[in-house]
Amino acid sequence: MSAVAAVAGGPPQGAAPRTAAPGDAAGGEKTYFTGTHRACPPARTWERLAPLLPAVGVTRVADLTWLDDIGIPVYQAVAPAGRYLSVYQGKGLDPVSAKVSAAMEAIERWHGEHLDTRPDHVGTVGDVEPDLGYRVDELALRARHCLNPGTRLAWRSAVRLSDGGPSLVPLDCLSLDRRVRPRWRPPLFAPTSNGLAGGNTRYEAIAHGLYEVIERDAIHRAWTTGPSRLVDADSLPGPAAGLVERYRAAGVRFGIGLLATPLGVPCFGVAVHGGGFPLPIYGYGCHLDARVALCRALTEAAQVRLSIIAGARDDLEDATYRRLRRALAATAPTPPPDRGAPTSVPFDSVPSVVLPDHRDEIARLVDRVVAVTGRGPLVVDHTRADLGVPVVHVLCPGMTMPPAV
Repeated sequence: MSAVAAVAGGPPQGAAPRTAAPGDAAGGEKTYFTGTHRACPPARTWERLAPLLPAVGVTRVADLTWLDDIGIPVYQAVAPAGRYLSVYQGKGLDPVSAKVSAAMEAIERWHGEHLDTRPDHVGTVGDVEPDLGYRVDELALRARHCLNPGTRLAWRSAVRLSDGGPSLVPLDCLSLDRRVRPRWRPPLFAPTSNGLAGGNTRYEAIAHGLYEVIERDAIHRAWTTGPSRLVDADSLPGPAAGLVERYRAAGVRFGIGLLATPLGVPCFGVAVHGGGFPLPIYGYGCHLDARVALCRALTEAAQVRLSIIAGARDDLEDATYRRLRRALAATAPTPPPDRGAPTSVPFDSVPSVVLPDHRDEIARLVDRVVAVTGRGPLVVDHTRADLGVPVVHVLCPGMTMPPAV
Protein backbone atom coordinates (compact mmCIF):
# COMPACT_ATOMS: atom_id res chain seq x y z
CA MET A 1 0.00 0.00 0.00
CA SER A 2 1.34 3.46 -0.95
CA ALA A 3 1.89 6.18 1.64
CA VAL A 4 -1.04 8.13 0.18
CA ALA A 5 -3.35 5.14 0.37
CA ALA A 6 -2.27 4.40 3.92
CA VAL A 7 -3.06 7.96 5.00
CA ALA A 8 -6.29 8.52 3.14
CA GLY A 9 -7.88 5.15 2.68
CA GLY A 10 -9.71 4.36 5.92
CA PRO A 11 -12.88 5.76 7.48
CA PRO A 12 -12.69 8.06 10.53
CA GLN A 13 -12.31 6.40 13.91
CA GLY A 14 -15.58 4.90 15.08
CA ALA A 15 -17.27 5.37 11.70
CA ALA A 16 -18.80 2.77 9.46
CA PRO A 17 -17.15 2.36 6.05
CA ARG A 18 -18.50 4.93 3.62
CA THR A 19 -20.79 3.48 0.96
CA ALA A 20 -20.38 4.86 -2.53
CA ALA A 21 -23.53 6.39 -3.99
CA PRO A 22 -24.39 6.17 -7.70
CA GLY A 23 -22.09 8.48 -9.64
CA ASP A 24 -19.64 8.67 -6.72
CA ALA A 25 -16.02 7.56 -6.76
CA ALA A 26 -15.37 5.03 -4.00
CA GLY A 27 -11.61 5.58 -4.16
CA GLY A 28 -9.61 8.47 -5.54
CA GLU A 29 -11.06 8.45 -9.05
CA LYS A 30 -12.35 11.69 -10.51
CA THR A 31 -15.57 11.82 -12.52
CA TYR A 32 -16.12 15.58 -12.95
CA PHE A 33 -13.71 17.89 -14.83
CA THR A 34 -15.65 21.08 -15.69
CA GLY A 35 -13.64 23.95 -14.21
CA THR A 36 -12.55 21.74 -11.33
CA HIS A 37 -11.69 18.09 -10.59
CA ARG A 38 -14.12 16.28 -8.30
CA ALA A 39 -15.14 12.76 -7.41
CA CYS A 40 -18.75 13.50 -8.40
CA PRO A 41 -20.78 16.34 -9.97
CA PRO A 42 -21.60 19.40 -7.81
CA ALA A 43 -25.32 18.63 -7.84
CA ARG A 44 -24.66 15.28 -6.15
CA THR A 45 -22.43 16.96 -3.56
CA TRP A 46 -25.16 19.54 -2.81
CA GLU A 47 -27.68 16.76 -2.23
CA ARG A 48 -25.40 15.38 0.50
CA LEU A 49 -24.39 18.67 2.09
CA ALA A 50 -27.73 20.50 2.20
CA PRO A 51 -29.32 18.28 4.91
CA LEU A 52 -26.20 18.71 7.10
CA LEU A 53 -26.14 22.51 7.13
CA PRO A 54 -28.41 23.01 10.18
CA ALA A 55 -26.15 20.71 12.20
CA VAL A 56 -23.16 22.99 11.52
CA GLY A 57 -25.10 26.18 12.30
CA VAL A 58 -25.80 27.36 8.75
CA THR A 59 -29.17 29.12 8.69
CA ARG A 60 -29.27 30.05 5.01
CA VAL A 61 -27.31 29.99 1.77
CA ALA A 62 -27.81 33.22 -0.17
CA ASP A 63 -27.16 34.19 -3.79
CA LEU A 64 -24.98 37.34 -3.98
CA THR A 65 -24.25 37.18 -7.70
CA TRP A 66 -26.17 40.20 -8.91
CA LEU A 67 -25.04 42.61 -6.22
CA ASP A 68 -22.26 43.14 -8.78
CA ASP A 69 -22.53 43.46 -12.57
CA ILE A 70 -20.15 40.65 -13.52
CA GLY A 71 -22.53 37.71 -13.22
CA ILE A 72 -20.06 35.06 -12.04
CA PRO A 73 -22.02 32.99 -9.48
CA VAL A 74 -21.15 33.79 -5.84
CA TYR A 75 -23.07 32.52 -2.80
CA GLN A 76 -22.68 32.96 0.94
CA ALA A 77 -23.43 30.53 3.77
CA VAL A 78 -24.54 32.28 6.97
CA ALA A 79 -23.67 30.71 10.34
CA PRO A 80 -24.62 33.34 12.98
CA ALA A 81 -23.17 31.42 15.94
CA GLY A 82 -19.86 30.62 14.27
CA ARG A 83 -16.79 30.63 16.49
CA TYR A 84 -14.47 31.64 13.63
CA LEU A 85 -16.60 33.59 11.16
CA SER A 86 -20.34 33.93 10.68
CA VAL A 87 -20.33 34.26 6.86
CA TYR A 88 -18.56 32.12 4.28
CA GLN A 89 -18.40 32.76 0.55
CA GLY A 90 -18.30 30.34 -2.36
CA LYS A 91 -17.87 30.74 -6.10
CA GLY A 92 -18.18 28.59 -9.20
CA LEU A 93 -18.95 28.37 -12.89
CA ASP A 94 -22.64 27.81 -12.12
CA PRO A 95 -24.98 28.44 -9.18
CA VAL A 96 -24.89 24.92 -7.77
CA SER A 97 -21.07 24.90 -7.78
CA ALA A 98 -21.06 28.23 -5.93
CA LYS A 99 -23.55 26.90 -3.37
CA VAL A 100 -21.42 23.83 -2.79
CA SER A 101 -18.31 26.00 -2.42
CA ALA A 102 -19.94 28.19 0.25
CA ALA A 103 -21.47 25.26 2.11
CA MET A 104 -18.24 23.25 2.10
CA GLU A 105 -16.26 26.21 3.45
CA ALA A 106 -18.75 26.57 6.31
CA ILE A 107 -18.53 22.84 7.07
CA GLU A 108 -14.71 22.87 6.97
CA ARG A 109 -14.49 25.80 9.35
CA TRP A 110 -17.09 24.26 11.68
CA HIS A 111 -14.82 21.25 12.09
CA GLY A 112 -11.95 23.58 13.01
CA GLU A 113 -14.16 25.52 15.43
CA HIS A 114 -15.42 22.40 17.19
CA LEU A 115 -12.16 20.49 17.34
CA ASP A 116 -11.81 17.83 20.00
CA THR A 117 -9.11 19.49 22.10
CA ARG A 118 -8.25 16.40 24.15
CA PRO A 119 -4.56 15.92 23.32
CA ASP A 120 -3.08 12.73 21.94
CA HIS A 121 0.17 13.64 23.69
CA VAL A 122 1.51 16.30 26.06
CA GLY A 123 5.20 17.16 26.09
CA THR A 124 7.81 19.82 25.59
CA VAL A 125 9.07 20.89 22.18
CA GLY A 126 12.56 19.66 23.01
CA ASP A 127 11.35 16.19 23.98
CA VAL A 128 9.00 15.72 21.02
CA GLU A 129 10.75 17.48 18.15
CA PRO A 130 13.40 14.82 17.35
CA ASP A 131 10.64 12.38 16.30
CA LEU A 132 8.42 14.80 14.36
CA GLY A 133 10.23 14.95 11.01
CA TYR A 134 10.16 18.76 11.07
CA ARG A 135 11.10 21.71 13.29
CA VAL A 136 8.24 23.20 15.27
CA ASP A 137 9.36 26.75 14.43
CA GLU A 138 8.66 25.93 10.75
CA LEU A 139 4.93 26.20 11.52
CA ALA A 140 3.00 29.51 11.48
CA LEU A 141 4.12 31.49 14.54
CA ARG A 142 2.92 34.77 15.98
CA ALA A 143 5.14 37.75 15.30
CA ARG A 144 6.29 37.97 18.93
CA HIS A 145 6.10 34.39 20.17
CA CYS A 146 7.74 32.74 23.14
CA LEU A 147 8.22 29.26 21.69
CA ASN A 148 11.34 27.53 22.99
CA PRO A 149 12.53 23.95 23.57
CA GLY A 150 11.03 23.93 27.07
CA THR A 151 7.54 24.99 25.93
CA ARG A 152 5.04 22.34 27.01
CA LEU A 153 2.36 21.73 24.39
CA ALA A 154 -0.72 19.63 23.74
CA TRP A 155 -0.28 17.63 20.53
CA ARG A 156 -2.58 16.01 17.99
CA SER A 157 -1.61 12.94 15.97
CA ALA A 158 -0.75 13.54 12.33
CA VAL A 159 0.52 11.46 9.43
CA ARG A 160 3.26 12.34 6.94
CA LEU A 161 1.98 12.19 3.40
CA SER A 162 5.48 11.43 2.09
CA ASP A 163 5.90 8.04 3.77
CA GLY A 164 2.77 7.38 5.85
CA GLY A 165 4.77 7.70 9.07
CA PRO A 166 3.35 9.11 12.32
CA SER A 167 3.96 12.62 13.57
CA LEU A 168 2.43 15.20 15.90
CA VAL A 169 1.08 18.74 15.42
CA PRO A 170 0.46 21.31 18.19
CA LEU A 171 -3.25 21.54 18.88
CA ASP A 172 -2.91 25.32 18.95
CA CYS A 173 -2.15 25.22 15.21
CA LEU A 174 -5.45 23.51 14.45
CA SER A 175 -8.20 25.02 16.57
CA LEU A 176 -10.20 27.86 14.98
CA ASP A 177 -12.27 28.58 18.09
CA ARG A 178 -11.89 32.36 18.46
CA ARG A 179 -14.15 32.78 21.47
CA VAL A 180 -12.72 35.11 24.10
CA ARG A 181 -11.86 33.35 27.36
CA PRO A 182 -11.06 34.93 30.73
CA ARG A 183 -7.50 33.64 30.85
CA TRP A 184 -4.14 34.61 29.40
CA ARG A 185 -2.23 32.31 27.11
CA PRO A 186 1.36 32.85 25.98
CA PRO A 187 1.75 33.93 22.35
CA LEU A 188 2.86 30.94 20.32
CA PHE A 189 1.23 29.87 17.07
CA ALA A 190 -0.94 31.77 14.60
CA PRO A 191 -3.92 29.43 14.03
CA THR A 192 -5.05 29.54 10.42
CA SER A 193 -7.52 27.82 8.14
CA ASN A 194 -4.79 27.49 5.50
CA GLY A 195 -4.87 23.82 4.45
CA LEU A 196 -8.22 23.06 6.10
CA ALA A 197 -10.26 21.34 3.41
CA GLY A 198 -13.26 19.13 2.81
CA GLY A 199 -14.26 16.97 -0.12
CA ASN A 200 -16.45 14.20 -1.45
CA THR A 201 -13.69 11.76 -0.48
CA ARG A 202 -10.71 11.95 1.84
CA TYR A 203 -8.38 11.93 -1.17
CA GLU A 204 -10.21 14.91 -2.65
CA ALA A 205 -10.02 16.78 0.66
CA ILE A 206 -6.27 16.17 1.00
CA ALA A 207 -5.62 17.34 -2.57
CA HIS A 208 -7.63 20.50 -1.94
CA GLY A 209 -5.72 21.19 1.28
CA LEU A 210 -2.37 20.76 -0.47
CA TYR A 211 -3.37 23.12 -3.27
CA GLU A 212 -4.41 25.78 -0.79
CA VAL A 213 -1.07 25.65 1.05
CA ILE A 214 0.87 25.74 -2.24
CA GLU A 215 -1.23 28.66 -3.50
CA ARG A 216 -0.71 30.71 -0.33
CA ASP A 217 3.04 30.04 -0.51
CA ALA A 218 3.11 31.31 -4.11
CA ILE A 219 1.12 34.43 -3.13
CA HIS A 220 3.55 35.18 -0.33
CA ARG A 221 6.57 34.76 -2.61
CA ALA A 222 4.99 37.16 -5.15
CA TRP A 223 3.90 39.67 -2.49
CA THR A 224 6.56 42.23 -3.46
CA THR A 225 7.65 41.09 -6.92
CA GLY A 226 4.31 40.61 -8.64
CA PRO A 227 3.69 37.94 -11.31
CA SER A 228 6.58 36.50 -13.28
CA ARG A 229 4.63 36.55 -16.55
CA LEU A 230 1.38 37.97 -17.90
CA VAL A 231 -1.00 35.66 -19.73
CA ASP A 232 -2.63 36.70 -22.97
CA ALA A 233 -6.37 36.86 -22.23
CA ASP A 234 -7.25 36.18 -25.87
CA SER A 235 -5.56 32.77 -25.71
CA LEU A 236 -7.73 31.24 -22.97
CA PRO A 237 -9.54 27.92 -23.44
CA GLY A 238 -12.95 26.61 -22.36
CA PRO A 239 -14.70 27.96 -19.25
CA ALA A 240 -11.96 30.52 -18.54
CA ALA A 241 -12.75 32.28 -21.84
CA GLY A 242 -16.40 32.54 -20.78
CA LEU A 243 -15.43 34.04 -17.42
CA VAL A 244 -13.24 36.65 -19.14
CA GLU A 245 -16.14 37.62 -21.41
CA ARG A 246 -18.28 38.28 -18.33
CA TYR A 247 -15.68 40.72 -17.03
CA ARG A 248 -15.49 42.44 -20.41
CA ALA A 249 -19.28 42.70 -20.73
CA ALA A 250 -19.44 44.35 -17.30
CA GLY A 251 -16.78 46.89 -18.25
CA VAL A 252 -14.30 45.46 -15.75
CA ARG A 253 -10.61 45.65 -16.66
CA PHE A 254 -8.48 42.67 -15.73
CA GLY A 255 -5.00 41.25 -15.94
CA ILE A 256 -3.87 37.65 -15.59
CA GLY A 257 -0.46 36.86 -14.12
CA LEU A 258 1.40 33.59 -13.64
CA LEU A 259 3.05 33.49 -10.22
CA ALA A 260 6.54 32.07 -9.86
CA THR A 261 6.74 29.08 -7.53
CA PRO A 262 9.62 26.64 -7.01
CA LEU A 263 7.11 23.79 -6.91
CA GLY A 264 6.29 24.16 -10.60
CA VAL A 265 2.52 24.03 -10.01
CA PRO A 266 0.52 26.50 -12.14
CA CYS A 267 -0.64 29.37 -9.92
CA PHE A 268 -2.43 32.39 -11.35
CA GLY A 269 -3.19 35.81 -9.93
CA VAL A 270 -6.00 37.86 -11.48
CA ALA A 271 -6.38 41.61 -10.89
CA VAL A 272 -9.78 43.14 -11.70
CA HIS A 273 -10.61 46.83 -11.63
CA GLY A 274 -13.42 49.17 -12.63
CA GLY A 275 -16.98 48.50 -13.64
CA GLY A 276 -18.27 50.81 -10.91
CA PHE A 277 -15.87 49.47 -8.27
CA PRO A 278 -12.82 51.76 -7.90
CA LEU A 279 -10.45 49.46 -5.99
CA PRO A 280 -8.29 46.79 -7.63
CA ILE A 281 -9.26 43.32 -6.40
CA TYR A 282 -7.21 40.13 -6.66
CA GLY A 283 -8.08 36.47 -7.01
CA TYR A 284 -5.77 33.46 -7.01
CA GLY A 285 -5.92 29.83 -8.08
CA CYS A 286 -3.55 26.86 -8.10
CA HIS A 287 -3.82 23.42 -9.71
CA LEU A 288 -1.73 21.01 -11.77
CA ASP A 289 -4.39 21.45 -14.46
CA ALA A 290 -3.72 25.05 -15.51
CA ARG A 291 -7.29 25.46 -16.77
CA VAL A 292 -8.64 24.70 -13.29
CA ALA A 293 -6.12 27.04 -11.66
CA LEU A 294 -7.16 29.91 -13.93
CA CYS A 295 -10.90 29.31 -13.40
CA ARG A 296 -10.30 29.42 -9.65
CA ALA A 297 -8.44 32.73 -9.89
CA LEU A 298 -11.05 34.34 -12.14
CA THR A 299 -13.99 33.26 -9.97
CA GLU A 300 -12.20 34.19 -6.73
CA ALA A 301 -11.67 37.76 -7.91
CA ALA A 302 -15.42 38.09 -8.46
CA GLN A 303 -16.04 36.52 -5.04
CA VAL A 304 -13.75 38.97 -3.24
CA ARG A 305 -15.45 41.95 -4.90
CA LEU A 306 -18.85 40.68 -3.85
CA SER A 307 -17.65 39.99 -0.31
CA ILE A 308 -16.73 43.67 0.00
CA ILE A 309 -19.93 44.85 -1.67
CA ALA A 310 -22.12 42.67 0.58
CA GLY A 311 -20.17 43.78 3.65
CA ALA A 312 -21.29 40.85 5.82
CA ARG A 313 -18.04 38.95 6.21
CA ASP A 314 -16.50 39.30 9.67
CA ASP A 315 -12.85 39.42 8.65
CA LEU A 316 -13.10 42.37 6.27
CA GLU A 317 -10.83 45.10 7.59
CA ASP A 318 -11.93 48.69 8.18
CA ALA A 319 -8.96 49.76 6.06
CA THR A 320 -10.60 48.18 3.00
CA TYR A 321 -13.63 50.43 3.30
CA ARG A 322 -11.52 53.48 4.09
CA ARG A 323 -9.60 52.88 0.85
CA LEU A 324 -12.91 52.39 -0.96
CA ARG A 325 -14.26 55.69 0.41
CA ARG A 326 -11.15 57.55 -0.68
CA ALA A 327 -11.30 55.98 -4.13
CA LEU A 328 -14.97 56.88 -4.55
CA ALA A 329 -14.21 60.49 -3.55
CA ALA A 330 -11.28 60.76 -5.97
CA THR A 331 -11.70 62.21 -9.44
CA ALA A 332 -10.00 59.18 -10.97
CA PRO A 333 -10.21 55.52 -9.89
CA THR A 334 -7.29 53.98 -8.01
CA PRO A 335 -5.15 51.95 -10.43
CA PRO A 336 -3.59 48.63 -9.50
CA PRO A 337 -0.01 48.93 -8.24
CA ASP A 338 2.56 49.15 -11.04
CA ARG A 339 5.09 46.34 -10.68
CA GLY A 340 6.67 46.60 -14.09
CA ALA A 341 5.71 44.84 -17.28
CA PRO A 342 6.52 41.12 -17.20
CA THR A 343 6.55 39.15 -20.42
CA SER A 344 3.16 38.18 -21.86
CA VAL A 345 2.76 34.55 -22.89
CA PRO A 346 -0.03 32.48 -24.45
CA PHE A 347 -1.98 30.31 -22.05
CA ASP A 348 -1.00 27.04 -23.73
CA SER A 349 2.66 27.72 -22.88
CA VAL A 350 1.90 27.12 -19.19
CA PRO A 351 2.75 23.51 -18.22
CA SER A 352 -0.40 21.58 -17.36
CA VAL A 353 -1.18 18.04 -16.20
CA VAL A 354 -4.57 16.31 -15.95
CA LEU A 355 -4.53 13.28 -13.65
CA PRO A 356 -7.62 11.03 -13.44
CA ASP A 357 -7.13 10.03 -9.79
CA HIS A 358 -6.70 12.18 -6.67
CA ARG A 359 -4.21 9.65 -5.28
CA ASP A 360 -1.80 10.24 -8.16
CA GLU A 361 -2.36 13.97 -7.81
CA ILE A 362 -1.52 13.92 -4.09
CA ALA A 363 1.62 11.85 -4.69
CA ARG A 364 2.89 14.29 -7.31
CA LEU A 365 2.19 17.34 -5.13
CA VAL A 366 3.86 15.72 -2.12
CA ASP A 367 6.97 14.94 -4.15
CA ARG A 368 7.23 18.58 -5.19
CA VAL A 369 6.75 19.90 -1.67
CA VAL A 370 9.41 17.55 -0.30
CA ALA A 371 11.82 18.55 -3.08
CA VAL A 372 11.52 22.23 -2.04
CA THR A 373 11.16 22.05 1.75
CA GLY A 374 12.79 18.73 2.61
CA ARG A 375 9.73 18.02 4.80
CA GLY A 376 6.84 15.67 4.25
CA PRO A 377 3.44 17.42 4.33
CA LEU A 378 1.36 16.50 7.39
CA VAL A 379 -2.34 15.65 7.46
CA VAL A 380 -4.65 15.66 10.48
CA ASP A 381 -8.04 14.02 9.97
CA HIS A 382 -10.97 16.06 11.36
CA THR A 383 -13.68 13.83 9.86
CA ARG A 384 -16.56 13.18 12.26
CA ALA A 385 -18.64 10.02 12.12
CA ASP A 386 -21.85 11.92 12.92
CA LEU A 387 -21.53 14.09 9.78
CA GLY A 388 -19.54 11.85 7.46
CA VAL A 389 -18.01 14.69 5.39
CA PRO A 390 -14.28 14.08 4.85
CA VAL A 391 -12.42 17.07 6.35
CA VAL A 392 -8.65 17.28 6.87
CA HIS A 393 -6.07 19.87 7.84
CA VAL A 394 -2.90 19.80 5.75
CA LEU A 395 0.26 21.48 7.06
CA CYS A 396 3.51 21.88 5.14
CA PRO A 397 6.34 22.87 7.50
CA GLY A 398 8.76 25.23 5.78
CA MET A 399 6.23 26.75 3.39
CA THR A 400 5.24 30.38 3.72
CA MET A 401 1.92 32.17 3.98
CA PRO A 402 0.74 35.78 3.51
CA PRO A 403 -0.04 37.58 6.78
CA ALA A 404 -3.66 37.53 7.99
CA VAL A 405 -4.69 34.57 5.75
